[in-house]
Amino acid sequence: MQFSSTTKSIALLLSLALLVAVPWIASDYFVMMCIRVMYFGMLTLSLCFLAGELGVVSLMQASFFGISGYFIAILQTRYQLSFPIPPLVGIGVAVLFAALTGLLVIRARGIYFLMLTLVLGQLVWALASQWASMTRGDSGITDIFAPMIFGISTEKSKGAFYLFELFFFCGVIYFLAALKRSPFGLMLRGVRDSESRMAMLGYPVSLLRYMAFIFAAFVAAVGGVFFAYFTGLINPHAVSLTTNVEALLAGILGGIQTLFGAILGTAILKILDLVLSGITQRYLLIMGILFLITIMFAPKGAAGGLKRLWDRVAARTLGSGAPAKGAPDDPFHEDTK
Repeated sequence: MQFSSTTKSIALLLSLALLVAVPWIASDYFVMMCIRVMYFGMLTLSLCFLAGELGVVSLMQASFFGISGYFIAILQTRYQLSFPIPPLVGIGVAVLFAALTGLLVIRARGIYFLMLTLVLGQLVWALASQWASMTRGDSGITDIFAPMIFGISTEKSKGAFYLFELFFFCGVIYFLAALKRSPFGLMLRGVRDSESRMAMLGYPVSLLRYMAFIFAAFVAAVGGVFFAYFTGLINPHAVSLTTNVEALLAGILGGIQTLFGAILGTAILKILDLVLSGITQRYLLIMGILFLITIMFAPKGAAGGLKRLWDRVAARTLGSGAPAKGAPDDPFHEDTK
């Protein structure tokens, strides 16, 4: 079932209005949960962008996420620099690190790309753990406070912090959706489907992979800014393999090839983590079984399952024998061969 551009615009505006109204219509607990979903969702989005557009899985996205947070903490607590210098420097350093490491990882393919990003990510984790004079080791850096925005303290008002983060979260989604719809996104999918063919046609394959890697790092770094500001601390866990694997699992659970799947998977993961941990100490076992079921019976994740359900409902409603396909201009549509 396809919708007109007017209908999509109205639905988008209503969704944005609902999101903006959350601090006034929901509890503080729900607002804080949304904040967590957004900053971790940006990490998941960065990983899913590479997986969906290039067909590669990076195990160092948490490094960019944590680097921006660490630089905010260091510049704010050690050098007393005020907003917006710390986040700008943090994001800039994370992107610069991606530009340097990207020169190495774009040459790798398949399992070698996975292992190389794993090694680089572990080097960042080791540096954060052992450079105690700067990072304070496993204890981490505390006393990070959120900034004042237009005279409003986002540190004291969770509603103000939510709106502050929502603005950048929507900007990140728009940025990635625009990339997917652009000729750059089409070229990335061409590289994903047949790199040798794209090279024969004269496309700069290595440059395309390099730019995609940097864009994904930028998105993860933005998420790290809000993580540091919201939690008020940063420690080696933020750059650990565990954090990266959580983002990967969130992407698999929601649908790793779509932006909507990344957001949905993050929300499901964070809610399940909270609910199950309050019920049983073996909640990780339950979540592991859930992910196993998802991989075996729903390889396209929850987003794919919702799309199939919508197609069936639309087919029965309209009396159509064939399921409808998503509109090609839909930024959350999964690209297929």
